[in-house]
Amino acid sequence: MKRLCILLILLSSLPSCAAAQWYLFPGNKKAAEKTTQRDTTRPARTDSVVRPAQDSLRTAGDTLLQEAPVPAWADAYRQDIPDLIRIGLILPFQASGTTASENFLDLYGGALIALRELGSAGLKAELQVYDSADKTASLEQAVRTGNDLLIGPVALADIQRALPALPHDKVLVSPLEPKAAGLAADGPVVQSPCPWTAQIDEMVRWIREERMPTEEIYVVQDTAAVGRGEQSNYLMARLQESGIRTRNVLSVGEIPFAKGRKFRVVVASDRDSFLASSVRSLSIQGALNDNVVLYGTSRVRTNGTGPNDLHNVNAHLTSAYFIDYEDPAVRAFILAYRALFNNEPGSFAFQGYDTMRYFVTMCTKYGREWYKKLPEYRQKGLQSDFRFTEESPRINQAARRVVYNKDLTTTLMAG
Repeated sequence: MKRLCILLILLSSLPSCAAAQWYLFPGNKKAAEKTTQRDTTRPARTDSVVRPAQDSLRTAGDTLLQEAPVPAWADAYRQDIPDLIRIGLILPFQASGTTASENFLDLYGGALIALRELGSAGLKAELQVYDSADKTASLEQAVRTGNDLLIGPVALADIQRALPALPHDKVLVSPLEPKAAGLAADGPVVQSPCPWTAQIDEMVRWIREERMPTEEIYVVQDTAAVGRGEQSNYLMARLQESGIRTRNVLSVGEIPFAKGRKFRVVVASDRDSFLASSVRSLSIQGALNDNVVLYGTSRVRTNGTGPNDLHNVNAHLTSAYFIDYEDPAVRAFILAYRALFNNEPGSFAFQGYDTMRYFVTMCTKYGREWYKKLPEYRQKGLQSDFRFTEESPRINQAARRVVYNKDLTTTLMAG
């Protein structure tokens, strides 16, 4: 509750779609006391924060993220790096309503911690915050401001509404909406969370790495018309293209389970009910003989399966999000969040941290046209990773690999 009150106090001082500067960095207390509201139509700059160290945004004690090295040719782009990085964060806070959105206040809090850490390492930045849930506000005006980085809006309809007003040399970062991947394919949008297609691609690569050359993968295929949808069709096509030997069955009961060998299984269905019932059936077999390995995406864990089912089938799942609470970097973030907001961070807070940290770092390394260099830089976050490719230059392809062990623990695998 205290965390909610702190963030609400910050947001309540903002008029509709107004912007403010938040000085969260050590040594800038006096600047913070002088912070004032201002109209987004008259963006101002400030020199009260510090310049980023271009070659490294990490201090000796900063272990939250692992960064890939910057290629030597990137020095040519440093001349376009702004002295002050201006960031627009557009989220549906609902700050003017009776109940503000706790999820997006969490995301905002995580983003603030990311900026605070980057500031401690030398970042000079200005953050402008917009409430897209206020229907009296001008979403179009929010994206017209001269920001170097725009994170949000969240909802697909808001993204589509904002795009016509977007300057030709800017892009919008979609921080949550999976459907925005369609806009990122051929428009000025960057899809931050990896879509389900990337999760399936990573799952197929995982199967190829682990199976023996002579092994068959059992595919439990849904024959109902509603079960043969976009995701299951894509999965079947990718398995066929990969050259993996498969044996299709109509139910788990058709798999000839026997002791002394592993049975690697995939469920191909767009119906959550079919997926859940198949996992439960596999769980019974796995609990008895410990000879099942189920491969799937994050859909498997969100469709009503039992608490032990994933462990009984030694589930190997690919996912856009997963938090390893044994990771020292995750623990450091939790302590920082507790210290600032007197509360526990949720998934949205981790998402805000990862998204802000990665894309601000891109801007400090490659300048205002950072989005053209996304395939050149990879980063490991706290709950999600970032990997863009030449084939999909604005859609994140970094799915995490998670193993559900028989001893009821989970392991985040190196990808």
